[in-house]
Amino acid sequence: MFTKLLSKFGFTKEETSWILYDIGNSAQVLTTCTVIFPLLIAKITPGDSSVYVGWANAIYGLILAVLSPILGTIADYKGKKMKFFRFFLFLGIVAGLLLCLPSIDYLSAIVIFCIAMIGYNGSIIFYDAFIVDVCEDARVDKVSAAGYAWGYIGSVLPFLIFILPFAAVTLFGDAQGNVMIGSFTLTYRLACSLTMGMAVLWWFFYSLPMLKNIKQRQYHEPVDHVVKESFARLWHTFRNIKKNKNIFLFCISYFFYIDCVNTVIKMAVSLATEMGISDVMSLVVVIAINIIAFPSAIFFGKLVERFGSKQMIFAGIFGYLGVVICGALIPVHTGFIWIVAILVGCFQGGIQSVSRSYFAKLIPDKADANEFFGFFSVFSKFSSIIGPMAIALIIQISGQTQMGILGLIPMMLLGAWILLFVKDPKERKN
Repeated sequence: MFTKLLSKFGFTKEETSWILYDIGNSAQVLTTCTVIFPLLIAKITPGDSSVYVGWANAIYGLILAVLSPILGTIADYKGKKMKFFRFFLFLGIVAGLLLCLPSIDYLSAIVIFCIAMIGYNGSIIFYDAFIVDVCEDARVDKVSAAGYAWGYIGSVLPFLIFILPFAAVTLFGDAQGNVMIGSFTLTYRLACSLTMGMAVLWWFFYSLPMLKNIKQRQYHEPVDHVVKESFARLWHTFRNIKKNKNIFLFCISYFFYIDCVNTVIKMAVSLATEMGISDVMSLVVVIAINIIAFPSAIFFGKLVERFGSKQMIFAGIFGYLGVVICGALIPVHTGFIWIVAILVGCFQGGIQSVSRSYFAKLIPDKADANEFFGFFSVFSKFSSIIGPMAIALIIQISGQTQMGILGLIPMMLLGAWILLFVKDPKERKN
């Protein structure tokens, strides 16, 4: 279905395959990472579950931050990018299926969740870098925005089916969350397992076109000692920060503002649950966000053509300041959850897609795409550590969830300030 639609919209076979992977992995992120796993952990974990979720995100983020530049540099050599993509993809899929086992305790679930997220985010490093292989700079904004946009609508549609077992135990379950279907008992844990399992299988199915149709076109020729040469190139890049000052400046800005975006994506349900939002309301809000995000991401990409990438990133940053402020007001009045939903839907996909495409255009030599996207991932992953860790610590110290959310504001403002000094690629060429 999605393949024919994307073809009608003028996307090539390679671009379509690349976008389809976003449809697959977005369903996994929405179902497992954003909704079911946080709710499951809240159910089976003693104490404040958002603290556990925060530390889990920080741990796997740290591991990925260390690995990203090394893996990215090695993958720049011919034939390596797809091998690394495939490894992390299947690591995420296998760990995702293990997470569906209804018998594991909360500590084992957190460990497996970390492994699954290493697999998922590891595949995204190489998926993002493949954008230079599937399209030219002139189409990169359109294709990047389409990836996020179709990822949203392509995740919410199957989510409405995947969520049925969980919805059954939530709406019709007894005090323990169990539903009797004839002589069969659908437990809360089993419902979570079925929902997450279907999402993993969807992810696998929509990764197949990427595995089949995408080829690495931008690369360095293979050398005898790949690891040694990769570390030499990595060191050379670090030593030439002045030469690549614009890229590194953008990465620092990205580090601070994307911190808020990633933290909201990963911890929204946990935080909302702690602030008194019901499981059913959380599900409805998540669905609404993804429906709003589909046209918003496409429209955001069109606005880039008129106003420029940097200006639209600024728009996304200030949109997320509204998200944080309204999110902190949810304990005052639960109606603020809908303002948060509208703002996240309008700005989430846009700021992510424009950041990715803007960075791709900043890369001077496309053959070094993996190396630079490896660094790009480092800044993204370290921000994924700082945000959840800051929220977890502030909540533990203050005892107030809303205070933890407000701790994201300084990073957003700092990211906006640094972005002022990043030169547009056209200006840099002139």
